[in-house]
Amino acid sequence: MKSWMRVFALAPLFAVLLLGCGEDSGSGPVEPTPARDAAASLPVSETAMRTEIKLPERAPASEMPLSLPPDHWLVGTSDVADMYPATIAPPAPRQLLAEYGPAYIEQIGENRVLHLKGSHYDMGYQHGTLVKDEIVEAAALIRAIGSIEWNKDFDASIQEAWTRLSPYIPEKYKEEMKGVADATGMTLEQVQEFTIFPELFHCSGFALWGKATQDGSLLHGRVLDYMRDAGLDKWALLIIQEPEGANAFVNVAYSGMLGSVTGMNAEQIAIGEMGGGGAEKWDGMPMSLLLRECLEEADTLEDAQRIMSETPRTCQYYYVISDAKANGGLGHAVGVAAEPGGIVFIGPNEFHDQLPRPFEDAVLLSAGGRYTCLADRVEKMYGQFTPQIALDLMARGVSMKSNMHNALFKPRTLELWVSNSTVEQPSCNRLYAHYSFRSLLNTRP
Repeated sequence: MKSWMRVFALAPLFAVLLLGCGEDSGSGPVEPTPARDAAASLPVSETAMRTEIKLPERAPASEMPLSLPPDHWLVGTSDVADMYPATIAPPAPRQLLAEYGPAYIEQIGENRVLHLKGSHYDMGYQHGTLVKDEIVEAAALIRAIGSIEWNKDFDASIQEAWTRLSPYIPEKYKEEMKGVADATGMTLEQVQEFTIFPELFHCSGFALWGKATQDGSLLHGRVLDYMRDAGLDKWALLIIQEPEGANAFVNVAYSGMLGSVTGMNAEQIAIGEMGGGGAEKWDGMPMSLLLRECLEEADTLEDAQRIMSETPRTCQYYYVISDAKANGGLGHAVGVAAEPGGIVFIGPNEFHDQLPRPFEDAVLLSAGGRYTCLADRVEKMYGQFTPQIALDLMARGVSMKSNMHNALFKPRTLELWVSNSTVEQPSCNRLYAHYSFRSLLNTRP
């Protein structure tokens, strides 16, 4: 009985996510933040806003003490009730949980890290073996919600979506899906459906480097705002993948997620996504697999831009892509506005109608009042950004109440800081775990 009650409770959150598509957006209310320039920004997701409206203004008491010192730089940057500086967790030992061939899953503090290595089929089989029950549970939940809430014939729509998406999906990813199916006992069709599901997340992103940061280092932040009260945190994973013949990469993800919306590769390329509009525009590569393709195949920022430009795309999405090697090692980043019919790259200090406050050595993407808050904070701390201050930058006001995960990448050193939400607390108000991607690649627990 409890599982079905959960399905009905979560159904409104998932309904418009189904079938790997975007949604028409922009008409929902905007969270209160400083109002300057809020009208000229990227679209705000209606689904994210519905989640935002139903969550309380202040979350229940946290398991860790939270306070905003009166002299902290965040003071005055937003009027939300639960804006706090970021807290970085102390180092934690690595504990092996399970292994299968070269693959394994480990616990580091509160968080789990899944390591996959080999051919795409092998990595799919390893993934399905090590977190089998979680993938089966998550896929069943998505199927139940889709059957209840999709406003058309769900089975017919999902088959149409796969038929139209499939020609644009590289065979290697189809092999990975087959590996997951073989390991979990799910049908291949169930895994395909689950894979094309996570196509709409609505968020904020930024990259700061050069004159914007204290030591000139590139810092790339990514805020994922969506469905916090769905409880997906129980399936949160940091996934380290080493595919044969391609770049190793780290994916901030969830059990069974083969694509990516937040990641960094071993070539110092980082990428994060935010959704826009559109619906049922399925004649292209699913967004999360397009980002995965950038992580696997891009050695430079130019490579990522080429992949984005040349690959047929679905719906409307926005991205921040950064490369610490670019510009003679000084670093560089671009914002990306992509639709099926066109793509625009927005560089630092470049004005755009929806992003009206450009900064030198910075790229900022967000929507509504959150863009204004992000720009205000960057203006206030310009030239002083360190990893700690960049984590603070993602505090509430930029992060929504629905904030599911946050990540900060320092691509030059392959470091990252990650936090995941709970149903009680947004990600920004939970501990950030610090990782060395290089160490996770080269050493075992």
